[in-house]
Amino acid sequence: MKAKKHLKWNTKCKFCLLPSLIGTAIFFVIPYIRVLYYSVIDNQFRRNFVWLDNYIDTLTNEYFLLALKNSLLLIVICVPVLIILALVISLALSYGIKWIRKTRFAFVLPMVIPTASVALIWRSVFAENTTVLPIYLLFIWKNIGICIVLLTAAFTSIEKSICEAARLDGANSLVLHTRITVPMIAPTVFFTVLLSIVNSFRIFKESYLYYGTNYPPDHSYTLQYYMNNNFLKLDYQSLATSAVLTSILVFGIVMVGMAIQRRYNR
Repeated sequence: MKAKKHLKWNTKCKFCLLPSLIGTAIFFVIPYIRVLYYSVIDNQFRRNFVWLDNYIDTLTNEYFLLALKNSLLLIVICVPVLIILALVISLALSYGIKWIRKTRFAFVLPMVIPTASVALIWRSVFAENTTVLPIYLLFIWKNIGICIVLLTAAFTSIEKSICEAARLDGANSLVLHTRITVPMIAPTVFFTVLLSIVNSFRIFKESYLYYGTNYPPDHSYTLQYYMNNNFLKLDYQSLATSAVLTSILVFGIVMVGMAIQRRYNR
């Protein structure tokens, strides 16, 4: 009887998941298969298979390599700074430091303020700056809120008795957080890192509004610009190929992060 009820419950769960699976197939899986198809043909009119020729051309294209380098630099430089800042602020919030708690609403504002108004303010503040710094700061400012929310929730879930026992054993604040609290929330930290890396590939809107052009300075030319420009030129083969390569890059980064997390949790 119990097995029959369990079977009925599983069937109901599958029916509940069915609309989501259908939506995923229609709006993600099928379009991605079509993108894969466009990446192995010569053009959308003759549609002759050229297999890996488009990938070879893209991987040897100087603008794609420039965009790839800038996108990876954004990850390598900004994501560690973002995570460290979020950890420090989350610790301050979990400790209940008054001036930090009074300004905690400011960390959520970047997620609700329209990007266009932010870009306008950024352009007035960094009017004379010709480096990539404004884009890096914009990325950090835009994404620090969600990181703080996740990490603060993780810190506050740690039982106070653990910290009190560590302090009784003579652990100072540095040892307490580097050896106990941060390792305890390592899964949340890993998830926040992966989320920040994925979000780094979504900085195009902010960067485009800041520069107001399809061709920004070389230091800010990312993969999104490369794909957008190929779309405007109706070069669907280069667009599809670069999109597939970008998705492989993101998938690879996520898989490496998950493998590190699984190894750490053993």
